[in-house]
Amino acid sequence: MTAPVRTGVHIEGIHWVAEYLEATHEIRVLREGFEVGVCDAPPSLFGEEAEAGSKSVADHRALEAALRAYLLRFVAEHDAEE
Repeated sequence: MTAPVRTGVHIEGIHWVAEYLEATHEIRVLREGFEVGVCDAPPSLFGEEAEAGSKSVADHRALEAALRAYLLRFVAEHDAEE
């Protein structure tokens, strides 16, 4: 099993973290260390590169960037609901 890919941001003093679980293709979102959601990762989020074989450093950075973009969108939608 591979380690999850994690990224985090501080928005208005709140620490948000997104964690991509490759084995289940899910994204866990945490706010201040508490889970606020688990979502199926969109199939288009990481493209076909995941199927291409071993990942390079650039692939890992692209995965983190896609995950960060997903997190920022999640936070914007979550804050709009509150």
